[in-house]
Formats: sequence, C-alpha cells, structure tokens
Amino acid sequence: MPVLSDIKIDLNAREVVLALHQGRKAPPELIDQTQEIIEQYKSLLHPLAIYKWVRVLGVNGEKVLLDTGRDGNKLRINIGAHFDLMSKAELALVSVVTIGGELDECVRDLNKSDHILEAYLLDSVGVVALAQIEEVIRSLAEKEAESRGWGVGYALAPGSLRGWPLEGQADLCGLLPLEQINVRLSDSNILIPFKSASGIIGIGPNYQSKKVESICQFCTRADTCWQRRK
Repeated sequence: MPVLSDIKIDLNAREVVLALHQGRKAPPELIDQTQEIIEQYKSLLHPLAIYKWVRVLGVNGEKVLLDTGRDGNKLRINIGAHFDLMSKAELALVSVVTIGGELDECVRDLNKSDHILEAYLLDSVGVVALAQIEEVIRSLAEKEAESRGWGVGYALAPGSLRGWPLEGQADLCGLLPLEQINVRLSDSNILIPFKSASGIIGIGPNYQSKKVESICQFCTRADTCWQRRK
C-alpha cells in the first residue's frame, strides 16, 4: 500500500499567524516569534501519509458502500445527512496523514514549564504542517481524476462533517495498515499521534470541479475554525 514519506513541508511564519488571526493584520512581533519557533522545532516534524483507492459501489440512505478490495468484501460507512456529497463518486481515495508525535510531546513539555505562548505557537505550526500533508492527498485525487477526465468531490472526514461522528474513523482506518506510518486508533476512535487525520475524497465523471472542494460549510467547527476557507 502506498506510503508517502518524502513530503515537503514549507512553513511560513506570516501565513501561520494570519491564519491564527483569521486573515486580520498579523502583529510583526508574533511573526518573529513564530519564525523562531519554526526554525527551532522544525526537526520535530515527521510527515507521513498512507492511502488507498477503493471503488464506490453506491449510496443507500446515509450509507456509502465501498469495495474494500479484500476478497469481495464490502464496507458500509454511515456518513450521515450529507451522504449526497459522495453520490457522484465512482472511486474514493481513503487516507491517513500524520506529522508524528514529537511535536505534541514538546507542546506538552512547554505547557508544563509555563511557556504557554511558545506552546500555542508550536501547536499552531503543527496544525498548519498537517494541513499541508492533507493538500498533498488532495493533489493526488485531483491528478487521478484529471487522468481519467473526471472531476473531484469534497474532502470528507469523520468528526468534521456534520452527521459523521468520530466513531466513523474506525471504518476508514480499518482499510489501511496504520502501523506503516506509526499511527494507531485509540479505543475512543482518536488517532494517535494527535496531529494525524483521516479522510475520504470521491472522484467520478459526474463531478464538475477539478479541485477538491472544502467542506467548511458542512463542518462541525465551521463557526470557530481558524483554517476555514472562504
């Protein structure tokens, strides 16, 4: 199963701070501090991604039926009321991405030693780094769709898409050998390391978009997320 390990993370302090301020003017001193954080801790980033293409057999009610590719076994994932976002898919790209656990450990240590701002900025850098790995996965979906003359749908994720609870993460992760990227799923369906994410992207001839679309309008964190796309 494909594992991506040679992933370039290009962190820009101004972009991180602008994201934190939701596009408002970024204080220069905070940009400088963020740049120092990036330079000091960038070695803690260990970006990895694992993915698999699966056939989408159809949508029934709120469930999407996938062909797991394992001796004809099929998997029904209940993504909730927005199941229609996968109704045009013929193939789906299932993935898990991570930056590893070292950065989170460092954030915990900084918090314990009362370096609160430094911990906050480092945590934010980790979130931005993880988002860049997710962009790599989106690019894979877009290129595959383009090669077939198809379009792409939304990047969907359990716990983010309204109506698709975090428990759904177990279904997606069951399709992938997470140990190959040093990730595991906890008993409460949380990915460990914490700076990890799962997702599914549908592609097919009936999608119109050539770029993977954001689910911000359908997201459980739509009103509070500082990464929200306009």
